[in-house]
Amino acid sequence: MKKTFLFIFLTIPIFLFAQEPTKNQIKNAEKISNFVAEKHSLSKKDKKIFYDATLNQIVTNAAEIKKQGITDPEAKKVVYRNGYNNIRETLSKKFGNQKAVALLKSGNEARRQ
Repeated sequence: MKKTFLFIFLTIPIFLFAQEPTKNQIKNAEKISNFVAEKHSLSKKDKKIFYDATLNQIVTNAAEIKKQGITDPEAKKVVYRNGYNNIRETLSKKFGNQKAVALLKSGNEARRQ
């Protein structure tokens, strides 16, 4: 009984706090991945990999900022830098370091538009 209660108590937060992407986050990830795919002539498969990584980064960053209750722009930069390092590592495994950095630079360019 005690183990069952502990299991339920520990798994409920996973389901309560799992964050689904908002429409705005999905739209932002689509905009960025479309821009990058067009600029670098990515295949549909590679575009999907970039889209998934970008959406994951956007959602993870937002969740981390919300979890920590960050409002200070400087503190947010730390979260964004960690997110950038994570997505760079993910993309480097698939595309190689140089291409991953080029894709991320294009992604930053897309964000500014």
